[in-house]
Amino acid sequence: MAKQIKETFLYFAYGSNLLKKRIRINNPTAEFIGIGRLDGHQLDFMKYSDHWRGTSATIIPTENAQVHVWGAVWRLHNKDMPALDKQEGVDCNWYFAKTVDVLTLNGDKIECRTYQQTINPPLRSADEELPMERRPSSTYLDCIVNGAIECNLPKEYIMLLKKIPHNGQKASPKMIEKLSM
Repeated sequence: MAKQIKETFLYFAYGSNLLKKRIRINNPTAEFIGIGRLDGHQLDFMKYSDHWRGTSATIIPTENAQVHVWGAVWRLHNKDMPALDKQEGVDCNWYFAKTVDVLTLNGDKIECRTYQQTINPPLRSADEELPMERRPSSTYLDCIVNGAIECNLPKEYIMLLKKIPHNGQKASPKMIEKLSM
């Protein structure tokens, strides 16, 4: 068992990779471990993606420990890390990988790899609406919400995700085709 653990890493997904079908497009060995909470971070959207035809999610560190992001914890083989990095755009400076402590439902802290955009927006207050130019496409937002439901994230958090406005666009036909496979 120790050998298996050494050959794998834990990944905290908070965006489209919440959806099992989505993460397995590029990472077919991804194994769902459970859910967790990343404290001191806010979910937001910033960079526009041609594939998604809207902005993609990011996490922004905040001084407020009460602010948190829920997500899925996946176990992946170390050999799959380059594919995950490529999917997240590490090679083109879209996101950077970082190690975070995630709190599990049973109160354990686990170390996970996650990704944060290289350019982040200023922190928004909870009641401040997402500006139109930073809204995700309906396809991308559906991936996040459906993934959150599939992973059984807390109902209150799912309700917050459902309130995020989208830009009215659908993802590219190529991305939609990948998601329907």
